[in-house]
Amino acid sequence: MKTQADPNTKPSTENVFLSTIKGIFAVSLVAVFTATLFTTWPSTGISLPFQPESEQARFPAVSPTPDSAFQVGIVVGHWGHDSGAICPDSLGGHREVDINYNVAELTRQLLQAEGVEVDLLKEYDDQLNEYLANALISIHADTCQYIPNEASGFKIAETVENKRPEQAARLTACMQNRYANATGLSFIDQTTVDMTSYHAFKEVHPNTPAVIIETGFMNQDRILLTKEPDKVAQGIAEGILCFLNREEISPGQ
Repeated sequence: MKTQADPNTKPSTENVFLSTIKGIFAVSLVAVFTATLFTTWPSTGISLPFQPESEQARFPAVSPTPDSAFQVGIVVGHWGHDSGAICPDSLGGHREVDINYNVAELTRQLLQAEGVEVDLLKEYDDQLNEYLANALISIHADTCQYIPNEASGFKIAETVENKRPEQAARLTACMQNRYANATGLSFIDQTTVDMTSYHAFKEVHPNTPAVIIETGFMNQDRILLTKEPDKVAQGIAEGILCFLNREEISPGQ
């Protein structure tokens, strides 16, 4: 038969001392474990793996960019179809398609730097079918034949069946003004049926203002077209931006 302890009996001094020692030891053990744990993992939390500073620098966070406010199509004359006009070897053997592409690519870069979305299109690109954009410009160069007293300058034309004549007229005016200022070439107020009835005019969406530009003659203007294409591209880009931004056009500009 076991003797039951008296609940009214106070614990001995020895028992109290032993209980105190055990409590202090347990608290110390928990403190040591916690300090070790937080030394092992970074302050960002133990649930995240550690990532070295160098890795974070290699893969910085990229902020999303807003959609472009404008979209422009640039047709590279003869690209994907044929060579266009060709100069004789005595004049460098330049091909029109190469001149057109170089100018179009430089123009694209200038416009993209201004936040414009640009589509670089081939001569008979499938995307031209019902193509809808703020503007469409087809870039060409004129003949390499020598034409005395005439064969220097540029031409611009819009479609004869334009559904938005006021927009096309403004695009033409902007292109004419800014291109002349950038290149120093004179505007030739002459157009051909091939220009006014250009095939892309019939293919794009009726709400897309479209023009075609002959940037210069591959004979007398070949230095500008082949050695200074940045000026050519600058003139085209500034003309497009003039139209998109509704800039004023004055005779002195």
